[in-house]
Amino acid sequence: MNRKRHIPILTWVVLATLIFTLILTTAMGLVIRHEHLGHLEFTKDVADGQMAAIGLITKIELQKGSYDTLNTLFEQWAGENSEIDEITLISQNGFVIASYGPIKPSDRRYIVRKEIPYSYRGRAALMLAQSLESAYMRTQHLGLEMIVAIVVLSSGFFLLTHLFLSRKHEARLLSLAIIELRESESHNLRLAAYPQENPNPITAFDMDGKLTFKNPACSILMRRLNQTDISEILPDDHKNIINRIQGGENQIFAEKLAGSVYLLAHYQMIDVANEIYVYIQDITAQRRAEKELRKERNQARTTLGSIGDGVISVDRDLAISYLNTSAEKLCRLDSHEVIGKGIAEVLVLIDEDEGWSIDALILTCLGNTVEEVVNKQATLVLPDGEHLNVDVTATNINSQDDDIRGVVIVLRDVTREKRLQGELQRQARHDSLTDLMNRNAFETHLENALESARTRDHEHILCFMDLDQFKVVNDTCGHVAGDELLRQLAIVMRKHFRGSDVLARIGGDEFSAILIDCPLDRAIERIDSLRGEVQEHIFNWENHSFRITLSIGVVPIDQYSVSTARLMSTADAACYTAKDSGRNCINVYEKDGASTKLRLGEMQWVSRINSALEDDRMTLYAQPIVELNRSDAGIVALEILVRMRGIDNKLIPPGAFLPAAERYDLIERIDHWVIEKVMRELSECEGPAPDCFINLSGATLSRNHIAPYLKRLFEKYSVNPAQLTFEVTETVAIQNLSSAIQMIHELRCIGCRFALDDFGSGLSSFGYLKNLPLDFVKIDGMFVKNMHVDPLDRSMVEAIHTVASTMKLTTIAEFVENDEVKEELLKIGIDLGQGYGIAHPKPFAEYIAGENGSNVIWLRT
Repeated sequence: MNRKRHIPILTWVVLATLIFTLILTTAMGLVIRHEHLGHLEFTKDVADGQMAAIGLITKIELQKGSYDTLNTLFEQWAGENSEIDEITLISQNGFVIASYGPIKPSDRRYIVRKEIPYSYRGRAALMLAQSLESAYMRTQHLGLEMIVAIVVLSSGFFLLTHLFLSRKHEARLLSLAIIELRESESHNLRLAAYPQENPNPITAFDMDGKLTFKNPACSILMRRLNQTDISEILPDDHKNIINRIQGGENQIFAEKLAGSVYLLAHYQMIDVANEIYVYIQDITAQRRAEKELRKERNQARTTLGSIGDGVISVDRDLAISYLNTSAEKLCRLDSHEVIGKGIAEVLVLIDEDEGWSIDALILTCLGNTVEEVVNKQATLVLPDGEHLNVDVTATNINSQDDDIRGVVIVLRDVTREKRLQGELQRQARHDSLTDLMNRNAFETHLENALESARTRDHEHILCFMDLDQFKVVNDTCGHVAGDELLRQLAIVMRKHFRGSDVLARIGGDEFSAILIDCPLDRAIERIDSLRGEVQEHIFNWENHSFRITLSIGVVPIDQYSVSTARLMSTADAACYTAKDSGRNCINVYEKDGASTKLRLGEMQWVSRINSALEDDRMTLYAQPIVELNRSDAGIVALEILVRMRGIDNKLIPPGAFLPAAERYDLIERIDHWVIEKVMRELSECEGPAPDCFINLSGATLSRNHIAPYLKRLFEKYSVNPAQLTFEVTETVAIQNLSSAIQMIHELRCIGCRFALDDFGSGLSSFGYLKNLPLDFVKIDGMFVKNMHVDPLDRSMVEAIHTVASTMKLTTIAEFVENDEVKEELLKIGIDLGQGYGIAHPKPFAEYIAGENGSNVIWLRT
């Protein structure tokens, strides 16, 4: 205790001593500095005086010509003045006339120079060096004396300060002790009078357990209970309690049943009297009331616990006061954790139809003046996020005075009933195979759409979709395969319709859809997008692969529509018109014959593409793939591009005719034309033949006869297969993954190479790279073109290159449009690229013409 009390004093003493020492050190430092500067100035003044005397004598001797006398004079002068470090007299031409100096001069000295004229020879330079070592030695001695003085004075200050503060602290403690003693005496006087006057029974025992006191109230209690021994009204373990108090416990409570009377004994140690006081209280009425209450509560809990519904009670403050076992299981709560908490904190009930909460339900009950039951259907949100459908019943809990004490809530789980009911309703309205709506449900929605179009002038679109050549799948692979195809196509179709639209399977291979509040042009775009994706979808079953297309009839639903039956028949007719037009197309029915015009417009590209192929109006363009780190732009390979010339000989870009070619199954014919044209040109090339990258469409990729076709061409034109690299887009490869892997393996066995084009555009996993046997990865241009200003694009390019390099694949960057992009690609490590910043596409013939052969550097990768 003394050490703890002196810790603050010691801290203050140390702090004061440090401040004193700092001030004293600063003052003595200033004194030492002043003395040191004075010594230096004195030494310099002495040196200046000596130089004046030596200079006068030297001048006289020089005029006499007594040079030897000067040497003797310098030595005598230095001998008499020990602080002189060096004297030198040098003539104008550098000759030493006379000098004196030690073998090792001082490190610190003061030098004085003076010119001495003599006869006609000119002037001599006299130099006197005065040693400053004695001045610095005096400063050091003074510093040591000051340090000793500081230590002595600081120690004395520390002892005096500590003595002063310790005496002051002891005086304060003595004063506090006197005050505490006076207060203790006053408290003991009050305490001594308390037990005697207390109306409650009080008795006291010494530390050995011997009775020392009992007040009158204790005597009255003993007479009332007909007891003469004090132990009869004390707990049975009285002696053990005394021992526990002696062991250090301050107070202990214990009960005693004396006959039919319950007594509560409160044992407490009184330190002042060194006695144990026992305060006795009659708690018979309290214990009997508690017993009756427990009995009623147990009966109520047993009744509520046996109920299968969840029961929760809350008070007027909306805090939970009780919940039965069923409520704990239903709500997944622990009664020990939630009792006393607000019900809204632990119970989440929601109603989607209106702004409603459990608090609102309880407040409704509390606001009712009569006992009224409130019923509600709601959704119970469990702690793990699961939702249950429950019936909620609530009513008031009234006291004997008809005051509302709280609310009891009954929760019944009706989730299973709701789900069964919903499933039955769903089965009645949905197709069991595809999980789309069935014909009955669809016709109901069609009636609603027709009504809204007539009465509210809304615009809807009805489309009727029929699978082309679906019978081939059933006849080839059986109805199980046909059912699987229908399920897959249903998944594809769902992606192209909004939540407000209606999609149904109304027949074996027939589907219908209602596009709610959708203009015709927008509907055509969405339906054509669906048609295109279905066309690209390859259905694989065992050893068979199928491409299924859609013929679609479209009918607007407007205020002039007659009936649902007429709408369905009109859509059906429009669908078959589409089939008659070549399948895999869309026919829009209009009264004025616009559907025919639309069908002819859609079909126009078919004849134009066929005509261009037959008239040899297709032409090849090429864009070089170069090494980015070469100043001479060495060309590694050429990417082959196709263009079409119109009848007027104007070039038509591929974006105008290739989508139509894919839609009407002409793309494979174009692919074959490009491949054969490239081989023919390479076989006729006089100089070194370039490597060529050729794009393959999804239709060609999904067919099984591309490998035999290429073998025939290689034999016909004697072209090295290693010169051809086929490009497939990431999206096409993933959509036709199994066919793509099989076809790539076949062509690689021939000797061709493969590149994955536009990698990154499909947002697919890098894992596809592991499954596809590739040689090149071409990074999609949307990441490359802005990578010099967009850190995210640069990171994507770097990530793709890292993965490709790890898999030993060569990376090619597309859309290299400027030098900044090229520099960023080289920093990452990508050496190959193509784009307008390198070269624009130009006719393929210009790259292989003889006159340009000297300007092209062909490299093998």
